[in-house]
Amino acid sequence: MSSGIGRQDLPRLGTRGRQLRSEYQERLDGIDDELVGGALLVAEAMPAITRAFLVGDRACIDEARGHADDITERCRHVEDQGFILLAREAPVSGDLRRLVAILRLVNDVERAGRLMRHVAESVERMDPRLLPVELRQQLEELAHRSTEVFRRGLDAWRQRDGLAVHELDRLDNDVDTLRTGLLVHARELDGAASDVLVLGLLGRYFERLADHGVAFAQHVTFVVTGERVAIGP
Repeated sequence: MSSGIGRQDLPRLGTRGRQLRSEYQERLDGIDDELVGGALLVAEAMPAITRAFLVGDRACIDEARGHADDITERCRHVEDQGFILLAREAPVSGDLRRLVAILRLVNDVERAGRLMRHVAESVERMDPRLLPVELRQQLEELAHRSTEVFRRGLDAWRQRDGLAVHELDRLDNDVDTLRTGLLVHARELDGAASDVLVLGLLGRYFERLADHGVAFAQHVTFVVTGERVAIGP
């Protein structure tokens, strides 16, 4: 039977009620931790995956696929347990906003894991060691900036920083500018058309990774304030 416990009920719940509230809060925290764990895996693994890609190390493919599978499993667990908690406990107010945000962010985390896998698998389609130095540097900078946006968005979520979204949006715009510069130089590349296509896809992967970081910041603003923030051009 659902307890339907909200914070406003605590003064009159008694010992048993406080115990139920504690168990419910632990379950909510556990779901949140699982989501964060999947996102942290992306934030921590992406720099190593990118470095391996840039030196043409195909071993990064299996590593990235393993991480992506782990992240997908975590996300399925978060989704399943989140809907169970939503149905059985009927959370209200801030807890409801938090749970709704978690269930929405599941898609962002899972897609971020897939992007990491796509970056690694790109080494099967081109040899990045043959790219001009300047182009390699641009690609490395784009990867670094996008991963930083993703990490900072995750940090905002963990710290419940409802004001971070506008700074993250600015940094995301910087990533968009870097992606545009990469595409311009890629089109000037004196090489195979397939390499230009792969570079375009890589630019898109990293751009989307940053977008998922901004999503974390948007959702934490909703959790903290109850307001949805619209950003963009």
